Amino acid sequence: MHYLPIPPGYRMWQKKETKLELAASMVCQIMSAFSGRKNVILLCDSWYVKRNLVSIVDEYENHGLIGNARSDSVLYDLPPQRTGKRGRPAQHGKKLSIQDDFTLSDENIGDYYIGARRVLTNILGRRTVLAYVTSADKETGRRCFSAQFSRSSSRSSVHGKKNPLNQTGSNWMQYIPLMLYAFRWNIEASYYEQKTFWSLYSYMVRRRKGIEMLVNLINIAYCVMKILPYQDEAFHKYQTERVQEFRFALSEQIRQQVFYAIFMKKN
Repeated sequence: MHYLPIPPGYRMWQKKETKLELAASMVCQIMSAFSGRKNVILLCDSWYVKRNLVSIVDEYENHGLIGNARSDSVLYDLPPQRTGKRGRPAQHGKKLSIQDDFTLSDENIGDYYIGARRVLTNILGRRTVLAYVTSADKETGRRCFSAQFSRSSSRSSVHGKKNPLNQTGSNWMQYIPLMLYAFRWNIEASYYEQKTFWSLYSYMVRRRKGIEMLVNLINIAYCVMKILPYQDEAFHKYQTERVQEFRFALSEQIRQQVFYAIFMKKN
């Protein structure tokens, strides 16, 4: 199975709405294309983990979110059991500390020790989410949220008996959302490739519509280039090659075809 970072499109911020509202509208637009999918997961960094965007999770049954939490995000324990006494029940438990209230793994996974527990947070309201803490030294840690990630999606994300997660037992299944979050780095690499090797930022037009059309044209060309090695056997060897090598080989093929076409037209 291959996971390819394919950007569906770009839109320019015009200050008519906030950047979070623009991102939310783009997510809603793309969700219509995934209506038949069982699980659609939005990966985002801490800048996007705000109410304007994460509230979209409640609008779609098949939509989940895995995001890096802000350093000032407050975590609460789950509400205590009802005692039967009079009075309003507590909405949440005590405030949690990532240093004191998360039990980190005895062995590091990759370069980090990891802890996980179900919590409540103000950003996601009354929704119970999985919170993760990763730490390189067991003293300081970073937080990550996983909202609406069901057990069925956890099982469907692990394919094959040879997968390491299937060999470690069910105790590690709760860490699948955190491991899926690692795919977000592919998005960063994809954007870097477009800027560096496809001149995404070197537009010369000044009108907003012209810029959007040019950027999305480059985006389409980039998507075709990423998919081509998996569709055309002649380019299969470039599935694992660096993007600049495949770009050079592709440009050579185009140059030859243009040369032959002009030659045959004149002769």
